[in-house]
This record gives sequence, structure tokens and C-alpha cells, in this order.
Amino acid sequence: MRICSHLHLRVLLLGLISLFFAGGTIVAGQSSKFLRFVKTGSGEGHVDTAIATYRMANGIEIALIGALHIADKEYFDTLNKRFRNYDVVLYEMIKDKRVRSDRMGRSTHFVSQMQMMMKNVLALEFQLEAVDYGQPNFVHADMDTKTFAKLQRQKGENFFTLMLQSLLQERRMQLSGQSKPLSPFELLSAFSSKDSAYSLKWLFAQQLDQIEMMISGIDQGMDGKGSVIVSERNKVAMAVLDQQLRQRKRKLAIFYGAGHMPDLEQRLLARGFRKVRHEWLTAWNLRP
Repeated sequence: MRICSHLHLRVLLLGLISLFFAGGTIVAGQSSKFLRFVKTGSGEGHVDTAIATYRMANGIEIALIGALHIADKEYFDTLNKRFRNYDVVLYEMIKDKRVRSDRMGRSTHFVSQMQMMMKNVLALEFQLEAVDYGQPNFVHADMDTKTFAKLQRQKGENFFTLMLQSLLQERRMQLSGQSKPLSPFELLSAFSSKDSAYSLKWLFAQQLDQIEMMISGIDQGMDGKGSVIVSERNKVAMAVLDQQLRQRKRKLAIFYGAGHMPDLEQRLLARGFRKVRHEWLTAWNLRP
């Protein structure tokens, strides 16, 4: 029973990490924050994601729109409206080259399956179902399924290696005093409450700082040179950004998981962009 409980806890924790997949390497003290939990009262608060805007001296603006892949309906409604303000929105989605983004069905990839599981557990909306990918300014900026699978095979990356890396990173954090892990008892209590969706969201919201550090550990990859689900996809997004800049687009957005953003920010700053604005959008409104 104890082994089973810990296995369920590990799967749920990896599912929670997948809501921000897949973030770049996070360097403490050197990156902007793109995800936060704000407690506003006893049992009340909100989880927010950031929109950070960067500008070059020539006036070109790029917004990093950090996504939480399952969230309140109002969150996705707000994003759909904001997307219309950009010349181009570069978005993430591992998909077959032949499939149009506005005709996507449910993905069979394990990350999407984990996110769907978390959507049902937390009673929230799923990004692939709530975001309007048919908007004319949307441009795909991610890997296709064949390339993604090929690179994962080459690196020996899969669900089980990601779970192992999350376990090792959590252990390192515990030994350094950076982590207070969730216990099976806390999880069981949340599941057993009258409003389990709220109880689980409240429990998970308080783990966000630890989740960011765990993503950083996972992104080291099995070979220590970065993961496919994280680093390699970031490189694709930047390559597509360069293509759009060559087409003289001046107001652009990169819409990826919030965990991607610290690394993408560092890439923009290295190119001479400077941050001019930082906004917060409420993704989870936490009330009993």
C-alpha cells in the first residue's frame, strides 16, 4: 500500500510538472518570475502566469506569454483576446506536420495525457480545447512528432527517465533543505475532502517554487546536455522567431509553457532586448 501510494504521488507530481512543460534551465536570481502563488486570505488565493514584454532599440517588441496548460476558463478567454494584439503568435504544439492546428483532436502524447488527467482531477479547462488555434496570426513554433520521437530515442528520454529525474532532483532538494515534499497522507486528505478539486489545487499551488526547481533538474537531460522536451524545443521556437523577424514582423509573442520562459528570456537579453513590461494574469482563482 505504501509503495502504491508513493507511485501515485510520483505520477501526480509529474502530472503537475507537465502543466508547465517544458521549462528552460532556471538560474536562481537571474531570471524574471513567470509563475506565482498569492495567498489573499484563509484558504483563498490565486495562481498567476506572466506576460513579459521586451524591446529592441529599433522598436521591435517580443512578449513572452507564459502558459499554464490547464486553468480557469476566464484565463483562456483573456488570452484569446490578447493574442489579437500581435502581428504573430508563436505557439508550442508537438504535432504531425500534416495536421492543422485548428483541427487538432486530443493528443496521444504522454505529456498531453498527463495534462488531461490533471484537468479532470482539478476540474479545470485544457489549453488545447480552450485556445483558439485558428487565429490567422498563429504560427507553429515547435517540433513535429517524428522529430521529437527521434531525438528522444537518441537521448534515451521517455516517461520513466523523466520520472526518475524528477525523483533524483526532489531528493537533492530535500537533502539541501530546499524542499518539503508532499506526503501521501496530504494527498489522500485532499482527495477525500468534499471539494477535492479545490483542495488539490490549494495543495499544489503551495508547491510552485519547488516545481520550478524540479523542472530545472529535469531539463539537465539524461546526458547532462539538456532534455528534448525542454531545451531542444526552445531552440526550435527561437529559430522560428528568427524566420518571422526576417519577414519584418515587429510585434511578436511566444506562447509556451511558463517553465520555458526563464531560458527564453535569457536568449532575448543576450540579443540586446530589454524588458519594458511585466504583467500578471490569474490562471487559478482559488476559493473553497
